[in-house]
Amino acid sequence: LSQLEQAREFVRNFCRCNIHWTVNEEEIFQIQLAVHEAAANIIRHAIKISAEAIVIEGAYLVDRIMFRLNHWGLSFERDSVPPPVLDGTAESGYGLYIMEYCTDSVQYNFDEKRTNIICITKKKKG
Repeated sequence: LSQLEQAREFVRNFCRCNIHWTVNEEEIFQIQLAVHEAAANIIRHAIKISAEAIVIEGAYLVDRIMFRLNHWGLSFERDSVPPPVLDGTAESGYGLYIMEYCTDSVQYNFDEKRTNIICITKKKKG
């Protein structure tokens, strides 16, 4: 969890270097928040050995920015988590909701090497 600031800084710097369009500060904040929540969820729920790593990659496409969080911890099925109760009674359980609210797409996959991949996408407005 102590490395989450580095993840947010990576996202901020990557977004500011976008050559396809200027990503405004609100969009940067939303992407940072989504990546932060994804990484925190991986750390809290998927990684069982502290030496396991999370690799965060960024990509520019013509009409979107994409961040991939790769890890080798436990797999995750999005459908297994119910939507949060938004009546103020719960103190936690909002991470997935925040990620999906702040971005245009959040996808959960794994590859043949058993790498778990969370792909977060924010599209260009306009």
